[in-house]
Amino acid sequence: MSTILPTLANLPRPLPEIPSRGSDHEHLPHVLKFSGGRSSAALAFLLAESGLLRAERGDVILFANTSAEHPATYDFARECKARLESDFGLPFLWFEFCTVEDARRGVYVRRPSYRLVTSNPVESDPRGYRSRGEVFEEMLSYQGMLPNPHSRSCTAKLKLYPSHQLLAEWFGVGWGARHAGHHSTQRYVTPDLALVRYRRSGGTASDEAYLRRIECLTRQPSSRPAQRWQDYTAGRVSRPIGTPRLAAMWGSDATLHVTLLGLRADEEGRVRRILERSLFAEGAGSRRCSIRTQPPGERPCFPLVDWGFDEGAVRRFWHRRSFDLELPATAGNCVFCFMKGTKAIGVSAREADSMRVPGAPSDITWWVRMEQKYRREVPARNGGGMTRFGFFGLRGPTFAELAAAGGSDRDRYARGVPACDCTD
Repeated sequence: MSTILPTLANLPRPLPEIPSRGSDHEHLPHVLKFSGGRSSAALAFLLAESGLLRAERGDVILFANTSAEHPATYDFARECKARLESDFGLPFLWFEFCTVEDARRGVYVRRPSYRLVTSNPVESDPRGYRSRGEVFEEMLSYQGMLPNPHSRSCTAKLKLYPSHQLLAEWFGVGWGARHAGHHSTQRYVTPDLALVRYRRSGGTASDEAYLRRIECLTRQPSSRPAQRWQDYTAGRVSRPIGTPRLAAMWGSDATLHVTLLGLRADEEGRVRRILERSLFAEGAGSRRCSIRTQPPGERPCFPLVDWGFDEGAVRRFWHRRSFDLELPATAGNCVFCFMKGTKAIGVSAREADSMRVPGAPSDITWWVRMEQKYRREVPARNGGGMTRFGFFGLRGPTFAELAAAGGSDRDRYARGVPACDCTD
């Protein structure tokens, strides 16, 4: 890892080849994970302008929309997509987690899938992206519990797993995403049926609490129609056309590909965790391996780290550009992410933000509502009442408390916890 942090003027033009961990990497398809932030966007433009991303190789840029991003993030991501497609011909796909109905062992259930979306809001384009928490809430309703600092299921469910499904089709054969779910317009997974199954499986929440949690899931469409890659990107799609066939993503024959992540030279801890995860995944040859956060064929690379780009270098990069990510100083893409810590969340809640959308995830009241609706309730071990688990687990503060009084320096989550892999 380089310890020399460059100015932009010190970087050669065009940039040297992408630092890799193998001699065959140059010929593998490259997948750039665009988080919506400045770092991954800077990486995309640096590589594109140096000719290091090539549509004909099967390269693609992916943005996983959680529907909980700041409004400025969507504006920035839309501009990046438009320029990278029009100026360099690169395919740039936005996608979202969703669920569909399918038969399993003779009964209908909902299973996770994904959908491609355009860079237009769904309010103006039926194929467009969601931004009022709809995707995030569907995930909560599907898993029946809230993510928390000890179980960061939002990253896995909303970003990692859907991207694996998408890439199995992108690396395979066909003109796009195949139809997902059954072909009937009827919904077979009803609230009453879901409640019966919940009781049979030993669920302990009250009928009222469970039906409240399952309501969002059971009103979703039963299927997601087939989608053409070319309908969702203006870039060049260079994929084999023929009888649709998925590429292997798991097992000893998993498809090899390079994943480009926009982590910086001052984020060595995050880089180390991903490399450790990668080495474990590469040794997991079984298709039944229970670790599903990283396919064994994925080869992660961190060009900004190898080039010595820290946060200051990234900011200088955007200072020289005609557009930038216009986030408030204390906000992130996911403004009220519980990983930021209660103190930072309290500051964000009090900060004036002209782009905040009332009742949407850029407004803390949305998080208050989600926590109250989806908190997990189980009988207390001592037999006295119910134990409730929120975004900060069992004993952490609630978002209602943070909205009313702000964060405290004293609670265990005040300073947050090490950043997760949300760059994925």
